[in-house]
Amino acid sequence: MKYKFIRIFSLFIKFFLFIYFCHFISSAQDTIIIKESELNLPPVVRMIRAYGKDDEKLPPIINLDNKKNIANLPFGEDYVTIEFDVDASVPPSYYAKFVHCSFDWREDDNVFLNDITLLRTSNISWESSPLMSSYYTYRGKIQVPNDQVKFQFAGNWKMKLYDMYDNENVFAEARFFVVKPKVESEMSLYSDFYEPEFKVTPSSFIAEILTSSLEQIYDTRLNNAVIYRNNRWYEPYFITQSDYNLNQQLYKYKFQTMVSGFSSAGKIFRIAGIPAENAYRILNLGNVAMFPNTTAPVRLPLSDLRRNGMYFERDDDGIMTTRYITHNDDNYVNVEFLLDPEGWVSTYDVFVSGSFNNWKPDINWQMYYDEKDRYYHLKQWIRRGRHNYMYATGRYNIETGRVEKLAYDEYEGNTATSGATLICMIYYREFDYGGYDSLIGISAANIYGSIRKR
Repeated sequence: MKYKFIRIFSLFIKFFLFIYFCHFISSAQDTIIIKESELNLPPVVRMIRAYGKDDEKLPPIINLDNKKNIANLPFGEDYVTIEFDVDASVPPSYYAKFVHCSFDWREDDNVFLNDITLLRTSNISWESSPLMSSYYTYRGKIQVPNDQVKFQFAGNWKMKLYDMYDNENVFAEARFFVVKPKVESEMSLYSDFYEPEFKVTPSSFIAEILTSSLEQIYDTRLNNAVIYRNNRWYEPYFITQSDYNLNQQLYKYKFQTMVSGFSSAGKIFRIAGIPAENAYRILNLGNVAMFPNTTAPVRLPLSDLRRNGMYFERDDDGIMTTRYITHNDDNYVNVEFLLDPEGWVSTYDVFVSGSFNNWKPDINWQMYYDEKDRYYHLKQWIRRGRHNYMYATGRYNIETGRVEKLAYDEYEGNTATSGATLICMIYYREFDYGGYDSLIGISAANIYGSIRKR
């Protein structure tokens, strides 16, 4: 009887263990399934940029009258190229939507300007990343205008990337310009002074743009001009007759602006007090031995220092250069930026701004100060190539996602010998199709003189 009881108890234990084991396997499978579904993440756009034609050195400007040569514009091509890197398991089902904007980049809510039949395309050219790439898997490319996308109206334009099954979320955005010349314009730069907050050289520029009409236009509608440093399309300097100061929120320093004259005899747009800034720092990731293909962060060979206005290597006018990178090495490097403030800790937020983030720093490019080693640090993935960059200070606005009270002089110094190109866009208020800001003239200059297209 005793052995019979033990045998029954043993069978019961085995049965219990069998049931528990089956439940454990089932639970493990459920867990695996859940984890696999969690790994099925949506595509992520790593980087986006726009440039003229097939040349990454050219500004993204389309000239609608390129063959007529009405005005001697410094820049303007038949088409622009927009490319973007994506991390996804397969080429994503993206489509591009093009939106016309006002001179200050407010999107026009106008069905005549933003005709969806002419301004939407899913015809994206995809190519695979190198085999060893771990940060992105596909590169998409769009060239516009083309057989599907046409631009009938000059002005500021955005390309916005959407998913076919998600028309609400914008995955990436790029800016470019379309010009239809109606005025001839020329920019002149003069030396000036501003009142810096820190002990740096108070060098600044006065930019004066003289415009004259090539056809009959109304002076009251020719009242807006915007200046950009080359490739820095998110840092406009507005010259306008509007009472609202559009520069006040973005920049730390204030500028004096003026609009005078008549278009037939010569209208003048003038802005004074733009800090001359310094030459750009250079980050060359072309050396694979120094910056290997690894997921571990690679520290810069030497920490960056505060500058007093001196520089030793000519920069690239703010652009990213990747043409000399082979396909096998065309990937991203995990770089750790180190800034030695030499005991000077800023009361502002500190950011890395450069060609690798379209000169548009945000919370992902904000540095942190380590009180132990007394360095500013930032780890970020950078596309392999030759980059220009600087250290910016400002205040990050969490609501807008933008840096405000922007300045570069605290850690970069200031010098009038930097040769950055300034590009001015001239706008005219058209009344057709409900009214819009049309880009009708472009001029450019640097410290060496005016720039004209060869």
